[in-house]
Amino acid sequence: MVLCLIKNIIKNDDVSLHIYNLYLIIKYYKNKELNKKRINLFLNHFKNKPEYYDFIFDNLHISSNLIRKIIVNTEILNIIIKKHPNVIKYLDDNYKNNEIVIKQVCYHNSSYFKYASDELKFNIAFILKLLEINIYIYFFIDETLKHNIDINKKIKSLNPFILNLI
Repeated sequence: MVLCLIKNIIKNDDVSLHIYNLYLIIKYYKNKELNKKRINLFLNHFKNKPEYYDFIFDNLHISSNLIRKIIVNTEILNIIIKKHPNVIKYLDDNYKNNEIVIKQVCYHNSSYFKYASDELKFNIAFILKLLEINIYIYFFIDETLKHNIDINKKIKSLNPFILNLI
């Protein structure tokens, strides 16, 4: 009904549909928590419309495991992580074991390293790459790894004062 009203006023189907989509986003996603109704609307109406992803995920509060139902492709995952890196705590283990995902969230906040899988937490090569992205990861790695020669060399080359903070 709203779409029909918009079409009667605008007289252009493309513009009318765009306005209607923005209306739906404001009505259902603006500063709202994720629920089944909003998930179904996304999956049935917006899933294949990436031009609206930014509008939706800018306004959506993500604080539950329901987010996993929306992540149907890597493009959606990347946008969600960019806007809400704290989503890592709700994701499945296969995401927590994904180097790319962990790099993206740790870029925003080094404390998200604690959500990485045990395999990645003890992967020295991966940690060395992460230190280049965010040196403060050093404070969240396992104590036994802080004495690793390669990690200490990397820290000294990036910022030796970090070692004095411990």
